[in-house]
Amino acid sequence: MKHAELWHTATKSEMYSIYANDRWELVPLPANKKAILCKWVFRYKYISGTEQPKYKAQLVTKGFKQQQGVDYDEILSPAVKMTTLCYLLGVVAANDLELEQMDVKTTFLHRDLCHEDIYMSQSAGFMGMGGDHLVCPLKKSLYGLKQASCMRYEKFNYHIWQLGYRRSNSDPCLYVKRGKDQSRIFLILYMYVMLIVGKDRAANAELKEKIHKNFSMKELRNTRHQHREILCMQIERNRLWKILRLSQQDYVWKVLRTFNIENPKPTRTLLATSIHQQIRTLPYPKRRENI
Repeated sequence: MKHAELWHTATKSEMYSIYANDRWELVPLPANKKAILCKWVFRYKYISGTEQPKYKAQLVTKGFKQQQGVDYDEILSPAVKMTTLCYLLGVVAANDLELEQMDVKTTFLHRDLCHEDIYMSQSAGFMGMGGDHLVCPLKKSLYGLKQASCMRYEKFNYHIWQLGYRRSNSDPCLYVKRGKDQSRIFLILYMYVMLIVGKDRAANAELKEKIHKNFSMKELRNTRHQHREILCMQIERNRLWKILRLSQQDYVWKVLRTFNIENPKPTRTLLATSIHQQIRTLPYPKRRENI
C-alpha cells in the first residue's frame, strides 16, 4: 500500500489521543447489549500555503445502527451563522482588533456519556489484551455517534459559562464577555475551530490559557504561508488599510484536484445582450502587511 507507514503513524496518533482521554476499558459484552461496530476513515488534509498533505486517520463508530431512545436522545447541535461571522470580522477590521484562532484536537473526545450505555467493538489492528471477544464501553463521545456533536457543544457551553462568558441571544455559537476596561471579548465556536476577538492581547492570552485547561487545543499562528481558516475560507488581513478578506482559493483548488481538472481549458459562455458588465477596481495599498 502506498504511504502505508504514514497511514499507520496516523492511526497510532489517533489511538494515542483516544487512550489519553480515557475513552474506554475492555470488558465482556453484557447479555442484553449489542456492540456497535467501528471503522477507520483515512483522508488527506491540505494546509493553506503548503503542498504536502497531512495524513489523518479517525476511528469512527457506525452510529447509523443506533436506536433512538436506547442509544441516544438529543442530537441537535447549533452552528455559527454566516452573518454573525461576517459581521464580527467586519468589526475586527474596522476597529483594528486582535484576531486569534485555536483548533480543538480530537473534537468529539471530551464529553462524558452519562445517560447511555454504549458498547463498541475493538478496532482492527489494535486488539487489547484479553482477546477479541471483549468490547469497549464508551465513557465519552466518539466520532460517528449521533449525539456526539450535541454533547461536544454542551460541554463547551458549560465550561465557557464558568469563565463568565454569556451566549448571544441571536447566535448560540457567539459568546461575549466584558473586560476590566469595559472592552468586549468575543468568541465564536464552529465545530473544532474557535475565533477569539478582543482589543487586549493579554486578555485573549488569558482566555486561551483557561481553555487549554479543559480542552486539548492547538493555536494557529498566521504566518507567511498559513492564514487563519474557518468554514473552508482563508482569512487574509491587511491592518494598514483595515482590510479583511475571505478567500476560498484553497478550497477551489482542492475541488479541482479531486476531479483532476487542475488545468481546465477556458470556454466561452453566452450572455444576454441586455446585460452590461463593468470592471471596478478597488484601491489597495502598494505595501501589504498581512498580520
